[in-house]
Amino acid sequence: MSFFQLILKNLFRRRSRSLLTLGGISIGIAAVVSLSGIASGFERSWANVYKARGTDLVVTKSVTRSTMPGPFPFALKAELQRMPHVREVGALLSDVFSVEDSPTILVIGWETKTSLWNHVKLVSGKWPDDSSKNTVALGTLNAEMLGKTLGDKVQIESGEYTVCGIFSSPALAESGAIVMPLPAMQSLTNKEGMVNFFDIWLEPNTSVGDTEKLRVSIKAKFEGLTAFNPGSVAENNIAMQIAKAMTWAVSSIALVVGAIGVMNTILMSVFERLHEIGILLAIGWRRGRIMQMILAESLLLSLVGGFAGCGLGAVAARLLQMSPWVHGKLEADVGLPLLGIALLIAIALGALGGLYPAWIGSRMSPATALRQ
Repeated sequence: MSFFQLILKNLFRRRSRSLLTLGGISIGIAAVVSLSGIASGFERSWANVYKARGTDLVVTKSVTRSTMPGPFPFALKAELQRMPHVREVGALLSDVFSVEDSPTILVIGWETKTSLWNHVKLVSGKWPDDSSKNTVALGTLNAEMLGKTLGDKVQIESGEYTVCGIFSSPALAESGAIVMPLPAMQSLTNKEGMVNFFDIWLEPNTSVGDTEKLRVSIKAKFEGLTAFNPGSVAENNIAMQIAKAMTWAVSSIALVVGAIGVMNTILMSVFERLHEIGILLAIGWRRGRIMQMILAESLLLSLVGGFAGCGLGAVAARLLQMSPWVHGKLEADVGLPLLGIALLIAIALGALGGLYPAWIGSRMSPATALRQ
């Protein structure tokens, strides 16, 4: 019997226990894959919004406890426009509402006649303008979710709006959104003269150093506001920070349970095989080889559980992505890097869970083990 066959024989000796341990590991790894994939997809979807717009800097409130930054005066746009290297400033006001049967829809008010509208493509109808406060444009995905076409009515809070246009966007978050002119959004939210974002486009050939100087200058000049590069959107969005924190909190609990399950299974297996281990030591097996055998059992158990967890996590992420609370807002990012990290975590669980049982088994004297 080969070394590998001996390991398999030991694991299949108590099949039910091994399968339950595999289940625990799989659930822990699935939690890592699915929740991390959703959090990463959330971050990527918002990064894609700014990438699609071609935004160089984003100005918003520096401290906020809500998922959307608080409002500040639209009048600050004039001062921003006069700062060095600034080509254009676009103002917007956004918030999340429950719209008809959909629990959460992103509603955005864009300042008209700015570059905020350049990256989106009108599929049908026309764009709403400042002259009308009761018309909106729906992203293609949002129109599909709500089942709306041109001329239909959409109830947002206490207001009723007519769908005048349907548009497509390179960014998934905007394809699942509702867009209206900035004055209409200010009226809807009772925030007249207020916005919660400024998108800034810089002059061509502005260097990275000049961009950083401008970012620091904006933060120093406007108390309570901050400017950040679109690439650092996650660090400046409280919703993303909360999502990441919850992801690792839930995943950590599941992984600890999985590690304890591995240790329990391997430790029980060692105690049940003390007589066998004593025989192996008596016929000349080195203690290091005994330790290798027990660690290999633990690692193999965790690796198989890791592969199963990766598959289960990918499916769970897909199902979460299709849920009403997430659908149309982000696309789960379950790529090879994430799956590789999940497998490494599974291997680490196997090593940690098998280390103590391996030490116990290898420290046994042949005489003591044979008496068991």
